[in-house]
Amino acid sequence: MEDGALVVAGGLIRAIGGYGEIKKEFGQYKTLDHDSSILLPGLINGHCHLELSHLVFPEHDRDNNCYHGAFTTWIKELLTERERFFQENADAENLILQHARQTLQHMSADGVAFIGDVGNSLSSRTIGEDQKTRVYFLLELLGLTKESEAKTSARLENIAADAALDISCTPHAPYSTSPGSIQAIKRQAGRQNQIVSIHVAESWQEVEFLQSGAGAFKEFLCERGAWDGTFTIPALGPVQYLNRLGVIDSRTICVHCVHMDRADINILAEKKAKVCLCPGSNRFLGVGKAPVTEFLDHGILPALGTDSMASNQELNMWREMRLLREDHPEISPESVFDMATRGGAEAWGISAEIGSLEPGKQSLAQAVMYQGKINSPGDIFEMLTTAGDSLQREWLG
Repeated sequence: MEDGALVVAGGLIRAIGGYGEIKKEFGQYKTLDHDSSILLPGLINGHCHLELSHLVFPEHDRDNNCYHGAFTTWIKELLTERERFFQENADAENLILQHARQTLQHMSADGVAFIGDVGNSLSSRTIGEDQKTRVYFLLELLGLTKESEAKTSARLENIAADAALDISCTPHAPYSTSPGSIQAIKRQAGRQNQIVSIHVAESWQEVEFLQSGAGAFKEFLCERGAWDGTFTIPALGPVQYLNRLGVIDSRTICVHCVHMDRADINILAEKKAKVCLCPGSNRFLGVGKAPVTEFLDHGILPALGTDSMASNQELNMWREMRLLREDHPEISPESVFDMATRGGAEAWGISAEIGSLEPGKQSLAQAVMYQGKINSPGDIFEMLTTAGDSLQREWLG
């Protein structure tokens, strides 16, 4: 909308329209002019691990494909670095929270209004306290053994009984969490009308393990002492396996979704499940590219997420849009921007509050400077989805 205006009061958008008509009806309001700027909604980071912000692998920060798809190699390095950090720092937990809050503040300055955050520590639920950007925290649970399933069950009961916690739980992935735990977590989330966000089909090694019980994941689990033989190999791909468990529905976010075929996508579409793509993380790990065009063809508007500093060069949603455009030049820039805003809001069940500029929604709007000539709306979306972190922007109000 050329020469558009928003009316904001009480933290909500009250009206939207051309400046002339808005001025006539709301002339008594204070006016803030944002000349040569584009007004747009705050971005939604649909998947992040803020508590891993301290795990930066400096030797990899210039390489776009650091692990060449060797997913378990990356997991081993991540765990080694995390263990080393705790050994070298007596106040490791406080330092982790400091790094996480700094990362959150950087993303807020970059125009991110909401983050779907996943962590393994209860203390991570405090990262978003008193911050401009809203953080929806999910406590991640995992373990394939009989013993770990019993611990997960006990932990779920304790969390449900403690009203002071007020947090949601989520399973890590189908290759790392027992079927009983996945179903129990989903049942508890259903009772509380909460989201479940689970890593799905991120690497080919995951698919291989679930289909055959062999390969790098089986070796990794045995090395870590995380295999007791009680997990029955489903002989299915990740989506079909989760569907058989009955945990895929409109309140399920499947994250990454790289190694999927048409049958998998059909299941997600039929169940109205949500998808979150992480192009920067996928490129860093070399696990491949998600079938984005096929998702769109099936009526699925994915969200976009950065994942963590342990698997990405930087946590910047503008960069994620640029990488997605590079990986999928056939997708329109309008669709890519839609993923970074409305797609994330719909995935997290907050589209009535944020994700677009509409009357009744929260006034989380930002202004992006634009110096070039605008010939069509397409010029705007082209710039927004390719500029990366070079954009100059500010929050309104």
